[in-house]
Amino acid sequence: MIRSITARCLPTRSEAPGVAHRAPPHDQSPRTHVRDALASAGRVREDDLERKPDVDAAATAALLRRVFGCTPAFARTPDGVSTQVYRVFRGTDTFYLRVAEEPGEDLRTEAELHDRLRGLGVRVADVVHVEPLDAGIGRSVLITTEVPGTSLADVSDPAVAATVAEDAGRDLALLNAVAVDGYGFVRRHGPGWPLRAEHSRHATFVMSHLPQRWPGPLESLFDGRDLEAVEGLLERERARPPARAALAHGDFDVTPIFCADGRYTGLIDFGEIRGTEPLFDLGHFLLHDRETLPVALLPAVLRGYQQVRPLPADHAETILRSAVLLGLRQLSRWLGPPRGFGLDHPAVVDRARRITELVAPL
Repeated sequence: MIRSITARCLPTRSEAPGVAHRAPPHDQSPRTHVRDALASAGRVREDDLERKPDVDAAATAALLRRVFGCTPAFARTPDGVSTQVYRVFRGTDTFYLRVAEEPGEDLRTEAELHDRLRGLGVRVADVVHVEPLDAGIGRSVLITTEVPGTSLADVSDPAVAATVAEDAGRDLALLNAVAVDGYGFVRRHGPGWPLRAEHSRHATFVMSHLPQRWPGPLESLFDGRDLEAVEGLLERERARPPARAALAHGDFDVTPIFCADGRYTGLIDFGEIRGTEPLFDLGHFLLHDRETLPVALLPAVLRGYQQVRPLPADHAETILRSAVLLGLRQLSRWLGPPRGFGLDHPAVVDRARRITELVAPL
């Protein structure tokens, strides 16, 4: 599957084609915060996880030669851990090569999603090439165009940040209107619509990763009042399953929102797509709001969102509940295998603090 690719490669930055070089600072790979921002915000730093080894360079070059008719320069993005992502430089153009995380995953699922989102008017990268299995690499591969600009996480002007966030909210509303069959992470089994997720029941998704013997290690992170508030949110969420699952970006905060010259240019990073309650992404944004930038941008996102889709009267409560439950699932994953973070790990402490802030008014 190849689209709009000419056969001629032009020299890039005076380097020989196929030679890996240092990537520019703004990489469109999953979790593209600068490391200082990650550390100061208490996020799970990539140093805490084992980075997958690089894909065989000869196999990568062979793939790119088939797609582009030459061997362009390429370099792995510095921040990808579980996902191997490469920037590809062809003349003045930049593309992104993503390799499936696991054997058997078929990235034609994401290619179809990109096509459908673009058809809805959502600003996402265009698909250039996708294969269910590249024999040399041994995984499914996807090549897309670049969404121009830099992450909203790098914008220092509050007014510009709010304008960009509002525009992103409009795209998010379009994305969240897509139905998914099931809840949890989307299964990458190739073409087919609607997208299908791992759980048939919403309650299973809500309780996923939480301690089987409640509250488990969470008891050491929250006092009795906060645990009682959390339990109440869990019960309300389980008692009110949505009519259907909605598509969630899954990692929607300021990081995957891109902009250039003060204007929104699009969304990146669809590695965490899942079927969820309709306002999951807004809950994710609330959980991380002000984590990277000093201003709260959720109000701007909501303004844009409501220009496309009206929000229910109880949306503030629903978004808060989604944020808290997502934070609890994150904590439970971090404390359990394979990560096994201690209770004093900065990411654990920071996430527990944020959840405490969110439940304080309840």
